[in-house]
Amino acid sequence: MNLKELHREFRDHPAPIELVSTEGDIYLCRINGDTWLTSQTDKRPMQFHSIFQAREHLGKEISANMELVMPTAYDEMIGEQDRLHH
Repeated sequence: MNLKELHREFRDHPAPIELVSTEGDIYLCRINGDTWLTSQTDKRPMQFHSIFQAREHLGKEISANMELVMPTAYDEMIGEQDRLHH
C-alpha cells in the first residue's frame, strides 16, 4: 500500500499503524499488522532512517495513531522476526 492509498484508507477506516524498528536505524511502516507501506513506484517496504522522518512523511493524523514496535532478541528466538521480512 502506498502513502496515497494509506491516507484514503485511514480516512475511511482508521487501521492500526506500527512503525517497526528493524535494525536500530531502519524503520518500516506496517498497516493492520500485515501490509507494508511502499513507495508509489516500488513494491518493497519503504524505509525510514528515523522516527522523525517517518512521522513527517506519514503526516500528523496517521503519526498521532502510530505505535513504535521494537523487536527484541526474544522475538527472534520465538520466530516473530520472520514476520518482519515477509
